[in-house]
Amino acid sequence: MSKPKHISEILKDYFENSNEPLAVAYRKHLAGSGGCPLCPNSPAEHKELSDWLDNQDVMLALHISLRTLQTLRSNGTLPFSRIGNKIYYRRQDILKILSDNYTMNKIRNYGNK
Repeated sequence: MSKPKHISEILKDYFENSNEPLAVAYRKHLAGSGGCPLCPNSPAEHKELSDWLDNQDVMLALHISLRTLQTLRSNGTLPFSRIGNKIYYRRQDILKILSDNYTMNKIRNYGNK
């Protein structure tokens, strides 16, 4: 029995290879705009979407709870975007917060402000 496909693989296959009108119209639209932001084989490969993380990704990466993550959002420490009920964070914002709160960075830059 073969391994089940992830939904992103199914959609990618559909939009790249299907001859249904929706997929054909999508490919024609992308041909004029420079490529598909979700398709890694498209001519204009976009990595912007891989820069966004959801709650689960951030909690696992930082080893924090959902409540701690909510506190970081609420007090303005961690910027976020919301689409419906789903919350996303930019990878750069998380790295900046980690860098800004790095102890050696604070000591090294002490008095330079």
